[in-house]
Amino acid sequence: MRRLLLAGIVLAALASPALIFAEVIGETNKDVSGIAEPILENILEAFKENDYAQYSKDFDDTLKESVSERKFIETDEYFQDSLGDYQSREYLGFVVKGRMSIVLWKARYAKLEDDVVVKLVLSKRGDEYLVTGLWFQ
Repeated sequence: MRRLLLAGIVLAALASPALIFAEVIGETNKDVSGIAEPILENILEAFKENDYAQYSKDFDDTLKESVSERKFIETDEYFQDSLGDYQSREYLGFVVKGRMSIVLWKARYAKLEDDVVVKLVLSKRGDEYLVTGLWFQ
């Protein structure tokens, strides 16, 4: 299966000074999935609707700067051509790295026989949960 990296998000955010104030988003699978699932659902729905504002609404500032609307549209077109329609996902768990939570799912897409690993990197800043990275592999 071709490895897919969404919109070149090789995290400039990892070096961001804003991460000094970041916190992990939870300590249990229930806590983390309860926070991460709606965020991922929003991202997947934004792809379906081709809506950049919805797609990037939970991104931190560094990630928003890294992923332009044009890059989003190109990625969305590539996904439709290569993966087809999103069908389903299964939450796999999370790991903590520094002050970030890395949340993993396996997803199914119409044009692929293999699973796609979805990796969402989240951190808590104040009362907000922000996306600092997103990969589809």
